Amino acid sequence: MQYLGRISGSGWLKRDGEAVARASYDFEGFSRQGGTVVSSGEISLSPSDLKIVFGRLGVQLLTDDGRLLDLRFSSKELRHAEDSAPVEVSGDLPGSPAEWRGGSTADVARPAPTQNLRPASARSEKPPSNAQRQRRVSA
Repeated sequence: MQYLGRISGSGWLKRDGEAVARASYDFEGFSRQGGTVVSSGEISLSPSDLKIVFGRLGVQLLTDDGRLLDLRFSSKELRHAEDSAPVEVSGDLPGSPAEWRGGSTADVARPAPTQNLRPASARSEKPPSNAQRQRRVSA
């Protein structure tokens, strides 16, 4: 197998041809011997919308750049309040490494990280010196 690269972006998640919700994706591609392209990765969307499609057949992603991709969920169960799920991808996948490495230019929509949530004023301060760090530890 040859690693082709990754693509990411956003699109419409569909089930049985009906639009369900907007979703973001991040997929990696591989070329098998004989030129078959396979892919897997993750889709992200609201937990309530993910619950509607999780584990169902006929789930597709129509990417903002026009590709229609068939999705199959890799996990057996969805944990409460999950906003992403691993999938296996087939369908209108890019065929060349250049398309994978270039991928979509759309940003992947992710929830804001819970770490590093400090007010802007705190982020603009200079990091503490070693002496200040040692005082904090020993205090």
